[in-house]
Amino acid sequence: MMESLIAILKKELDLTAEEIADIFWLTLIRQQATNQTNSGSSNKNLSDTIPDVDIFTDNATPDSGQKKDTENQKLLPFDEEEPSKEPPSRNQNPKLGLFTRNSSSLQIRKEPLPFKVTNPVVIQNALDIARALRPLIQRFPSYKATLDENKTAQKIAEEKVWQLVTQPILDPRLEVALVVDESPSMLIWWQTILELQKLLKNYGIFRDVRTWGLLVDKNQKIGIRLSFGTMLETQLRSPQELIDPNNRRLILLITDCVSSIWQTGKVLPLLKVWADSSPMAIVQMLPEWLWVRTALRQAEVVHFSALLPMLSNQQLSVVRRFDLEKSEAQARIKEVRIPVFCLEPSMILEWSEMVAGKGNTLVPGYIFRLDFQPSVIPLKSTELISRYEPEQLVQRFRVASSPMARRLAGLLAASPSISLPVIRLIQNALLPKKCNQVNVAEVLLGGILKPKETPQAGQNPDEVEYDFIDTKIRSLLLELAPVPDTVQVLSKYIENKFGIALDEFIADLNWIQSENKAEVERNRFFALVAAEVLKRKGGLYSEFVQEIERRVGPVGLSPSIKFEGFPPFHPFEFQVATVTIEDVLSPILQPFEFEIAIIEQKESGLLKRKEGLIIKRRQQSQYFIEDLGNDVHLEMVQIPGGKFTMGSPLREKNSTDNERPQHQVTVPEFFIGKYPITQTQWQTVASWLRVNRKLKPDPSNFKGANRPVEFVSWYDAEEFCSRLSQYTGKSYRLPSEAEWEYACRAGTTTPFHFGETITSELANYNAEYTYGTGVKATYRGETTEVGSFGVANNFGLYDMHGNVYEWCLDDWHDNYEGAPINGSPWFNNNGNFYQKQKNAVLRGGAWFLNPQYCRSAFRFNHAREDHKLIIDAVGFRVVCEVDMIS
Repeated sequence: MMESLIAILKKELDLTAEEIADIFWLTLIRQQATNQTNSGSSNKNLSDTIPDVDIFTDNATPDSGQKKDTENQKLLPFDEEEPSKEPPSRNQNPKLGLFTRNSSSLQIRKEPLPFKVTNPVVIQNALDIARALRPLIQRFPSYKATLDENKTAQKIAEEKVWQLVTQPILDPRLEVALVVDESPSMLIWWQTILELQKLLKNYGIFRDVRTWGLLVDKNQKIGIRLSFGTMLETQLRSPQELIDPNNRRLILLITDCVSSIWQTGKVLPLLKVWADSSPMAIVQMLPEWLWVRTALRQAEVVHFSALLPMLSNQQLSVVRRFDLEKSEAQARIKEVRIPVFCLEPSMILEWSEMVAGKGNTLVPGYIFRLDFQPSVIPLKSTELISRYEPEQLVQRFRVASSPMARRLAGLLAASPSISLPVIRLIQNALLPKKCNQVNVAEVLLGGILKPKETPQAGQNPDEVEYDFIDTKIRSLLLELAPVPDTVQVLSKYIENKFGIALDEFIADLNWIQSENKAEVERNRFFALVAAEVLKRKGGLYSEFVQEIERRVGPVGLSPSIKFEGFPPFHPFEFQVATVTIEDVLSPILQPFEFEIAIIEQKESGLLKRKEGLIIKRRQQSQYFIEDLGNDVHLEMVQIPGGKFTMGSPLREKNSTDNERPQHQVTVPEFFIGKYPITQTQWQTVASWLRVNRKLKPDPSNFKGANRPVEFVSWYDAEEFCSRLSQYTGKSYRLPSEAEWEYACRAGTTTPFHFGETITSELANYNAEYTYGTGVKATYRGETTEVGSFGVANNFGLYDMHGNVYEWCLDDWHDNYEGAPINGSPWFNNNGNFYQKQKNAVLRGGAWFLNPQYCRSAFRFNHAREDHKLIIDAVGFRVVCEVDMIS
């Protein structure tokens, strides 16, 4: 029968064998989904009830490309019903604002309808991830055999014996236990987890891939259960069950490290069981720049390596930034060593090579302490509301989130209901290829939303509805969102929900004119949100809003937004139902006091000899603190925009022509490091994921945690800025030459910001030489700790003269002819940053230089890359653009 069917299909429809196979496969998949729907999904394993998603798109073969959208829609997880037919009104392209009262009567549906929105493939680089796992491919002979054609032919030819020669089939040796953290915040990652599960199974790298759930039961006991997202098994099992005595199992814990079991350290004893006996790693769903907002910030950042394959975590070699006070054996007792990576092929490859025993591979990870004391206190969402005003909650969210997450939140405010299908609808309609799942996580975990009901274990993520913690937050976000976008969101929502255009919805107000008070009350919230959105559109929409207000009362609080005085903020701590906030929180922008010093000239003695008098004053500025983890911070000072005269006048002693002509430059506001980058800050960032190049973990000659880092090239400094930007989500870079001089002068026009001269009491330089009326002093001959002289310039910046040279972005130019006047960096090749000249600009002088080379206007050129010439006097400080923290 099957052969006859194939023959008919080939003859009648001219189908290829592959097309026929696809038809059979798709038919079986649909039939399975139908059977599972009819029998009820509540008693089924989630991974069994969800049809396969093609994760080989653009990765496998030319014939295995993306399916059509209509085909994808049938294969979506949780989309068990057939998509509704296209409503006729969608093809009419109605114009908003033009409506009549002649439309047919419309009743708002009492029950919510599922949105049919295409769920795109999340893992776009499946083949790259599979390739990164190649070092783990190990084969061993199985009991199954296959024909060895070459040896069979050779035996027949040589021995004239017609006898088959077989050889055992090689099967994968290793297996994987995927353990999924089933905390509420992980609901948004289920699609990614399912695709990862299928990826690991379909590529044949591992002998077996089994999925487990990690959760807390009603007695607050933490444990595991077979599979995840299912209610088939509620009895928790011991984590010991995952330990393989044959040492062939890898344990991968998939989590975002956000929930309370991470914040309180409750999960650590369980992880210790696995880390002591098996190769185990955390697959972090959030990108590396967001890890500081999770419980990972409470652990020590290290690197791991392994000289032998399949070592347990506790057997891994550790590269620390700081020496331990206790012996390695003593320290291990209380430690939980865990490599951590996200779904980036480069990170996965490093981990795979380490597990395979490639000794020269360093893998980033964390060391948790079993005896650590959590620094957070749990706060329920109701407590959060009582502690902070809605304006403060919105500001906290906006400060901590990316621009795309802020935009997505504003668009969600225009939707009467919020769920993952609604979010996908907005992503597809307004944010294609721009808004990813990380941005969704920022919004759902950002402290402005909460689930309407507590998510249950095994619940379909698409069925979880969210609401704003306070209704006023919706109004605040709508005020900040573009009106055309919010109207389009509402229009798309109505079109998908009720199958009509927005104008048709407005044109028929029968449901709100009903005398049935229960019906009006049932639709009150929908009406309020619609009116809140449409009243900002103005014009003909005002009639609709007025009608709603006449029936259900005033709508739209439209509060005036006042964000000053928002509470101190630390960039994390939100989970879906519970919020955790540090006891002591640091404000994003806060004032600080500092002392400045001015060297004034006075005449003394009969010969009227001039002497320098140091006058100190206190001033105040503002800064923000960037938390780099492990109690390492970067202080960024606010530099107000303004104009200044760049370069030195002819009369300035020891000035040169490359500092001229003097010219006026207008510099926009920016933030710059209070100090040069220290060795501790360097070591922290150097341990993070590489962007373009490797960084030496400790390049400096003069060792000291708070001494400036030196012996770094221009490209090293650029890599530091790139990693810092990736980690924080802000835009960090080196200063332009104009920004550096503007920041150094801080409103002064003298050779030094101290005045006409300099003294070794205020700066680190070769004090065996003098400048102007200065006096000789002891030459230190090495770098000093940043800020050790206790005085800053008028902006609050330390060590701008001497200590170490500081890199600038600009190409070197012999003078200022044609220099930009807007504060931007000056590059050749028509300003192309990516075709830089060999030499760049150094500023500020250094510890071994005469004072004349430490003047505000002094400039020096140096090869960006030549490590043979880079000396122990070249460092840098970083700049952050002001709009990145607004």
